[in-house]
Amino acid sequence: MSQAAVLVLLLTFPELEELVVDPRQYKSAVRVIWNEMDMTMVNDELGNGILSSNQIITISVAGSTTSGRPLSDEELAKLDDTIIYMDGLTVTQTELTQFVEERMENLAPNICAIVGPTIAARLLGLAGGLDELSKIPACNFQVLGQVKGNASSRAGMSSSHSKPHSGIVGECELVLKCPGYMQKKAIKVVASKLALAARCDFVNAESGRACTADAGIKFRNIIESKIAKWDEPDKAQVVKALPKPDMSTKKRRGGKRIRRMKERFEETELMKQANKRAFSKEAGEYGDDAMGLSMGLLDSKESGKIRQTTEKKKMRQANTKASRKKALQLSSGTTNGLASSMVFTPVQGLELVNPNANRDRVNEANLKWFGENAGFRSALPKEG
Repeated sequence: MSQAAVLVLLLTFPELEELVVDPRQYKSAVRVIWNEMDMTMVNDELGNGILSSNQIITISVAGSTTSGRPLSDEELAKLDDTIIYMDGLTVTQTELTQFVEERMENLAPNICAIVGPTIAARLLGLAGGLDELSKIPACNFQVLGQVKGNASSRAGMSSSHSKPHSGIVGECELVLKCPGYMQKKAIKVVASKLALAARCDFVNAESGRACTADAGIKFRNIIESKIAKWDEPDKAQVVKALPKPDMSTKKRRGGKRIRRMKERFEETELMKQANKRAFSKEAGEYGDDAMGLSMGLLDSKESGKIRQTTEKKKMRQANTKASRKKALQLSSGTTNGLASSMVFTPVQGLELVNPNANRDRVNEANLKWFGENAGFRSALPKEG
């Protein structure tokens, strides 16, 4: 709107400029309010497709505390001329937009196939031409034409319903038909395909080839299939049957690892005795025997012992220097705690020797000859 009209209206309602940011909405609101000081009298007219309900409530509250005054006849005439001039500009702009939209399908058919000729014309106008539009990356396509979310652009409203990081692309049909939680993802997909479509149109126009919308239609089908896939409900978890067990014996590679594993998990001699049963012998109480709680041969009277000494088979060791040294160190040990290496014979008995006797004898001789109180002694033998 012209600066003169804004200055005139600031006299009667100065808060309206901050509450209604869009120029067309501002012009329509000025025509309805005109010289009325009570905003509640024009709420119904403002609600007839001009302003939203939130904007009407805000204007009513701001109008009750405004510092403006009624306009004079001269000021109203100046305001009326400005509004008529704005109507003429709006008609001219609409005709130019329609003119560009009608020729957008010939200039950029692939872009029009994705977002339509109206949004394609707006994108082309913001970029400054098809050449400049084809150089814009996909990440900048989705914010092209974005209105900064400040207090002036929100018109005093809450920012909970605003769409941050979204430009003209967010107004296309493919994005608007998506649910709210899915629109941000849809904008990214549409922007990526728009960047490719713009490059296709620019290459066709520069090379002189026929401009067709085949690539744009293909991109639109891809976008629609992705959106339909997102909107599908999650599939229920399927309980799969267990596979048929393979009872055949499989070949296993032999070697040290397999043999050690078998030795680690093989059945001990104690378990073998516990699993054996004596034939026609009493096996304790009937209840324990029926429940399998008996100890087998370990609990029988014939055995007389719990643990039997059995030789455990050892895996064949490698004949290396380290293995021979380890075997030599372990060969001196005994297998039973009751075994002894001492042997008593009738010819030779047992002699117990004090292992510290020699050390005490040496200490006594040193004290005799080299002690502090030894004095002078002669090593010669004494005469009879």
